[in-house]
Amino acid sequence: MCTVQLIPLYSEEFQELQRWFSSVDPPYSLEEIVEFNRIYRRIYRLLGREERRRAEEIVDALIAGVGDQAWAAKIYGVV
Repeated sequence: MCTVQLIPLYSEEFQELQRWFSSVDPPYSLEEIVEFNRIYRRIYRLLGREERRRAEEIVDALIAGVGDQAWAAKIYGVV
């Protein structure tokens, strides 16, 4: 009997970030930005190149949907 071992497309860390992002809606509050930063800082070094690129898309979406544009600079990954 042959067994197939499936390799996940994304790491558990990235999936955690994606689940969090799916659970919030714009306009994003300062508290949501702080929560995003907490997760992203913890997992960033564990993400693969493609996962980092996709995480940057989440950062872009947060910037676009932030409740107060002054908070955009507080998002981790924004220079």
